[in-house]
Amino acid sequence: MNWGVLIAVLIYEVVSIVGIGAFMAYKNKKSGGAESGSFAFAGGGLPASLVGITLALTLLGSAHNWGTCQNAASMGVIAAWFGIACVIMMVVITQITGPWIRRTGAKTIGDFLNKVFGKVPGTMISCVNAALSIAMVCLEVETIAITLSFLTGWSYMISAIVGGILAMLYVLLAGMKEIAWLNLLNAILMYAALIVVFICLCFKLPGGWDQVEATMTASADTSWMTSIFGNKALIIGFAIPSALGATMFHGMAQTGYQPVATAKNNHEVKKSLWFAGPINGLFCIIPALIGVAAFSILAYRNAGSMMMTPAMLLDLLPKPVIALLAAGFLGVDLSSFAVMALAPATLISHDMYTLYKPNATEKQKSTLSRVIIIIIGIVSIAICNFQPAVVDMVNWCFSFGIPVFIMGVIGLWWKRSTKASVITFIITWIVVCIWSTFGLQNALGWANFHVNYISLIVALIVGVISTAVLPGKKGLFAGKRA
Repeated sequence: MNWGVLIAVLIYEVVSIVGIGAFMAYKNKKSGGAESGSFAFAGGGLPASLVGITLALTLLGSAHNWGTCQNAASMGVIAAWFGIACVIMMVVITQITGPWIRRTGAKTIGDFLNKVFGKVPGTMISCVNAALSIAMVCLEVETIAITLSFLTGWSYMISAIVGGILAMLYVLLAGMKEIAWLNLLNAILMYAALIVVFICLCFKLPGGWDQVEATMTASADTSWMTSIFGNKALIIGFAIPSALGATMFHGMAQTGYQPVATAKNNHEVKKSLWFAGPINGLFCIIPALIGVAAFSILAYRNAGSMMMTPAMLLDLLPKPVIALLAAGFLGVDLSSFAVMALAPATLISHDMYTLYKPNATEKQKSTLSRVIIIIIGIVSIAICNFQPAVVDMVNWCFSFGIPVFIMGVIGLWWKRSTKASVITFIITWIVVCIWSTFGLQNALGWANFHVNYISLIVALIVGVISTAVLPGKKGLFAGKRA
């Protein structure tokens, strides 16, 4: 066990989390923050820099670090397209959907759907959004556990327990303000770590990066893995649906909107793109290269697609660099865990709890949110042994948000029909489940026809036809400036 590395990483994480969290909690208490929505929304007063960094790190986690390394072992450098796809997502959230939702005065995506379509669709989306966010929290715990196991040699479950406790502390003390300032610190650390790791591998890889390329291009089966464009099948089956799913899901989901809701105004939201886009979008490039490097060395392939990269790094990198990388990767996953857990907690406390107690105070909502975050953390630790391919699982979750995006746009700019929205949601979700569960892709010979394509096609057809046929009101923004 690398005790020195472990102690250094844990000291950094605990001191930064507890120190910043305690300071922000003190400031919240001093300013009466519990009554102003500070826990969930940072009081609605963050500048563009903190909004952008928080948005970037919220949606930069398991799929970007170890998930991209894992993907690169099977598809090569094109795995970095998951990050490129997220740049498109950041543009849509900060320039289009985020400002739209803020204009309605909504604090949650359920409240937004309430304003557009009514209580039934709003409550339905709050429930589904919360469930999908919890599923993605489990993926963050999975990669947090991998990082700690990589450092310590601990069992996967022990690593998950320790990591889960750290993850809950990341958000429990002071909520969004704590997350925002920790994200600023971790954004600097994670890029420094990646750059140092890449430079070290230039000297430590057997034969250097030239040997990696020579090994991969020596065989026709792997020669395409060194190209950022991979091959046609991966462009159609991975790159495009990743951009489609990420943009449409987070574009109208609580996970994408929660950081946007913390901004001072829409002007700050739009400026935040200059922070969110580059920080999130560039991150996948180096993990994709590292993943291909691990795959090129036969000795590490036996560790499996997820563990071959950690195994290589542990063998080749000096301990201080391992500590830096582990702290950076942990920071990435902890930040994603924080908002991924806070998002469903906010939906439950603000959208569902208020059905039972309409006059609930912000303090009561904050207390309930903390309890829910603890429950989500415990559940995530308990079930994180179920380890699907991270990026595949994330993309599957995204498919459930596509009909929400489609109907959200229709309801804002064309026509609002409660029945049409419910029908579109239910039919699309049923089709997604059937397509994903019963192997229809293989049966039809459509292996590259991603579930996100199916979700988009069904949502568009059912959404447009049902909205046109069924009665409804004029779109919320119809006839107004965009």
